[in-house]
Amino acid sequence: MSKPTKEERQDAIAHILSKNAIESQDELLTQLSDKGFELTQATLSRDFREMKVAKTPDAAGNYFYRLPSVQLPQPKAEKYGMTSTFSRHGIINIEFSGQLAVIKTPGGYARGVAQDIDINNIPGIMATVAGNDTVLIVLRENSSKTDIINALKLLFSRE
Repeated sequence: MSKPTKEERQDAIAHILSKNAIESQDELLTQLSDKGFELTQATLSRDFREMKVAKTPDAAGNYFYRLPSVQLPQPKAEKYGMTSTFSRHGIINIEFSGQLAVIKTPGGYARGVAQDIDINNIPGIMATVAGNDTVLIVLRENSSKTDIINALKLLFSRE
């Protein structure tokens, strides 16, 4: 029996990643071995670079290996919130209460999201406070929630 080609190996990697939630390279190496592919972690890392595989968080903050074409599962909308169309860029949802807005993010994303908001001086936003997975936004009086959402969409839906 001949040794599988690089293309066959990468096809197998793509198939496994598209069907399974893979958290570690060891887990993927085991599944590849079960399918007759024997390779080292270094070879797998090279394949990941070529295939642009990345370890990305899901809506709950768990990290999995994904191909660039794989869309993250969309979180369910809260009754009084807005589930964003830009969650893969760090925002899961936004809820407003008076002059405050609370943005939920995957774990570890809140500081970056808050920094992006602060740097861009969005009209209507006075300040942000970031935790691990939550950003508190203090809105200026009479600011439009629709304008805030639209500004955030523009900021976070860039490719």
